[in-house]
Amino acid sequence: MQLTKNVFLVGSGEIGLSNEYDCHVYLVNGDSDALLIDAGVGIDSEKIKENVQKYVPWEKVSRVICTHSHADHSGGATFFQKEGKEVWLSEEEYNWMNDQRDEVEWALRLAKNAGGYPEDYVFTYFEPDHVMNETEMISCGALRLQPIYVRGHSPGMYCFLMKTDEGNVLFASDFVFIHGDIGLLNAPGSDLASYREDIKKLSGLHVDALFSGHRLFLLQNGQAHIQKAIEQLNKVIVPSTF
Repeated sequence: MQLTKNVFLVGSGEIGLSNEYDCHVYLVNGDSDALLIDAGVGIDSEKIKENVQKYVPWEKVSRVICTHSHADHSGGATFFQKEGKEVWLSEEEYNWMNDQRDEVEWALRLAKNAGGYPEDYVFTYFEPDHVMNETEMISCGALRLQPIYVRGHSPGMYCFLMKTDEGNVLFASDFVFIHGDIGLLNAPGSDLASYREDIKKLSGLHVDALFSGHRLFLLQNGQAHIQKAIEQLNKVIVPSTF
């Protein structure tokens, strides 16, 4: 599904593009280079590959940028590495995934209890090819993606801001959604106080297209939905969650 001139939706369990447990997986085409935002859950990952090839040659895709390590976003990492694609993850998320495996597995169990994954699903831990930090700008051909470190949903989640001639695009992962909903979880690694602090980083970005990890995406006026989440987190009542 083509969303903008440079962005395509190539995976999603919610709308039946790929495995039912996949998050939204986005393809960014920078003409001389292409990359994926998130890797999906790792079940039937070939379907994501097939969808990519409807828009760009497979060999053109150089990297998969994982916004965070939750299974629906990074479980497919090893599939793409076997396909010769680099997998990138933030330093903060990589450290949490490796140093707090008991918490990672606990969070996975809670997600299974909620029907988020099959009961027999096993998360495949992976070694990223590159560990990102917030100060580096990510190039994809002529396009540039600015990482934004935001805690609250996961300890090391990154959103990515991309400025294009069609407007500003924010790949918001599970941090903020349509109507100002947020991704606060009853699980290790998710924290309301961190949400209150870091959501301020998304203020004033003039976001047009809001591409989250689940639910509906927005092609215009995305900043208004982000601002609603910021305002709600400045009140005593916890905002709605996705």
